[in-house]
Amino acid sequence: MTYGEKRRWKKRVQSTRHQLRHALNMREDVASAADVEAAVEADVALRTLWASRDWKRLAPACESAEKTIDRLQPPRAFPRWRENIEVFVVAISLAMACKCFFIQPFKIPTGSMQPTLNGILAYPQEGRAWSDYPPFNLLKLAVFGEYYTEVRAKTSGIVGGPLPFKDQYAFSIGGIPHPIRMTPLPDSAVYDPARSMQFHVQPGDRVEKGQLLATGRVIRGDQVFVNKVMYHFTRPKRGQIIVFDTNFIPHKERLHIMADTFYIKRLVGLPGETVSIRDRYAVVDGRPVEEPYPFARQVLEPGYRGYVTRVGAILNSSASSIQVGDKQFLPFGDNTYSSLDGRYFGPVSEKALVGPAFFVYWPFGPHWGRLR
Repeated sequence: MTYGEKRRWKKRVQSTRHQLRHALNMREDVASAADVEAAVEADVALRTLWASRDWKRLAPACESAEKTIDRLQPPRAFPRWRENIEVFVVAISLAMACKCFFIQPFKIPTGSMQPTLNGILAYPQEGRAWSDYPPFNLLKLAVFGEYYTEVRAKTSGIVGGPLPFKDQYAFSIGGIPHPIRMTPLPDSAVYDPARSMQFHVQPGDRVEKGQLLATGRVIRGDQVFVNKVMYHFTRPKRGQIIVFDTNFIPHKERLHIMADTFYIKRLVGLPGETVSIRDRYAVVDGRPVEEPYPFARQVLEPGYRGYVTRVGAILNSSASSIQVGDKQFLPFGDNTYSSLDGRYFGPVSEKALVGPAFFVYWPFGPHWGRLR
């Protein structure tokens, strides 16, 4: 017998004995006494025959041991289906455990962090393009989070609005809201036609049920991973993009902030600091903040407008300031023209912090990857 054949026999004997012992450990308490005794005898026989290198009797001994294993552990029905289901359940359980304790996904619904992170965006589009039909539209949605949509009248009547509705706007017809995607120009009641759906009617028009109101191309907001355990080991740092619970926002009812939701902003003020805004810079304890770079980027790079004071906010002029208390943190949005942030509601408690966002995992656009 060659060396290779001896190696194969050794592996077969070791594998068979391992399966025998495993079957005994798993089924000894429920199997019949005869099957248990047969398994013990088969294991002893294999050990003895291998020790003596009795090649002629090893083959039938292995076959007999395998039959004994089948009696101890009868094959289950639909083994492949069972295995796939078990793998699926384990994968789901691990995903849920990660979400609960380690990493959690969050979506960006609004434009408060643009252009660092996109909320849901809309652009005008007259009708469907070739890529808006199956299967191309499914691919575009899966990869880029982009789809074409139409809004039609659910009833006949006079068009009212558009007025704020949840995280967007809506026409009203016969008291029924018709959600549309539009972006107002900064400090203006006029909407930006380049970043809104294309309207086919105007307020005051009479429409019939089923009539086309608006069409457009919608891009889903960026979706990010948030590290839920990091702040158990390190302190929050200025410049991090953080997610926090709105339930801890002071005076949220006055500002019409929904409870049981989450906001994502950039961390500006740390405990004990005094924060103000001057010359488009965030100013901490009298000094403009330029590090880390995202603070300078607010002023220097195109697409950013810098930090601004707002009428009706706590920071309503360059002379106003916010004192951050002990175990409190002050968050600002990067889109300070259109962000309901700490300038309005002040610092939030440390208990509100979920963790820092660190990665855009979808859609696969210009923001995909590590956050800065």
